[in-house]
Amino acid sequence: MAWLTQAVLAGALAGNLIVSLAQAADKVAVGTGGSASDAPFYIAYDRGYFNDEGLDVDLIVLDSGAKVIAPLGTGELDVGSGALSVGFWNALARGIKFRIVADRGHAEPGYLYQTVFMRKDLIESGAFKSLKDLAGMGLGFAAQGVTSLPLPHEAAKFAGIRFEDVIPVYLSFPQQIAALQNKALDGTLLIEPQATIAVNAGYGVRFMDTNEFYPHQQISVIFYSEKFAKERTDVAQKFMRAWLRGVRSYNDALKEGKIAGPGADEVVATMARSFNMNPGLVREMYSQAVDVTGAVNAAGIQKDLDFFVRQGWVAGKIGANDVIDMSFAQKASAELGPYRRKAQ
Repeated sequence: MAWLTQAVLAGALAGNLIVSLAQAADKVAVGTGGSASDAPFYIAYDRGYFNDEGLDVDLIVLDSGAKVIAPLGTGELDVGSGALSVGFWNALARGIKFRIVADRGHAEPGYLYQTVFMRKDLIESGAFKSLKDLAGMGLGFAAQGVTSLPLPHEAAKFAGIRFEDVIPVYLSFPQQIAALQNKALDGTLLIEPQATIAVNAGYGVRFMDTNEFYPHQQISVIFYSEKFAKERTDVAQKFMRAWLRGVRSYNDALKEGKIAGPGADEVVATMARSFNMNPGLVREMYSQAVDVTGAVNAAGIQKDLDFFVRQGWVAGKIGANDVIDMSFAQKASAELGPYRRKAQ
């Protein structure tokens, strides 16, 4: 029976080793919006980039960016993703601490991710010919204080009209589509995939890329909780390396602003499965630009914050440079070496 005892002991030791190895993985809780802009997270997950760093990553989908704020502040979430809305700035002004650590999406020439989207009948009738015609028209926004609100301000300056002449209409994206359809709304600033869906349904047209009047606007970012950045610095660095590998794989698959380059089939499959999207829609829609080094547009972030402050929507003294921490991205980018896009 000695051999049986030895076999049982060996099995127990092997089992303990497996458990020990599993426990050795560093757990990281990530709050995402579950939108296409989070694709690099899911690419990194599917391709094992997080595993390569010894990370056990939990991608938690939250139904609004606002729900990321409190758990980031308490450290319940290590990482978050989202747009820099008024809610985030006011949380920071109140002393809730987290850091902007990387780009998640920005405007760039050739990427029609975010556009001035107008009703088709207004374009066809000639009632809307240029941005000057926004005066007196109603533009849709998801809520007061969203990141897209500085856009009509920049559009008005570009067109030589007053920002106050543009009428904001606050509706959810589905409500905006319905309002365009019944002509209760003149236009909106649609992001993808909603814009492609609306174009295909005949509700409107992409009139202009927002990059034409607001170059390189920072649309969304990656956040680290203060606790994660300060108390688990090594893990935070590992996470950033994996994230940037995901970004590089995502960028490899881009061609002319769409997911149509090398490796596109695999990226489309990941996005379709992760976001419950039709693969055809994933291929047809435009992508946001994502910086392969993680760099953010600090000047643009400050410009948007200044706009919010002037509107009286953000109280307290806070500046973009107070919360931007590029150290993780810079180190990770240097460790990964120069990015070389795969041949088309």
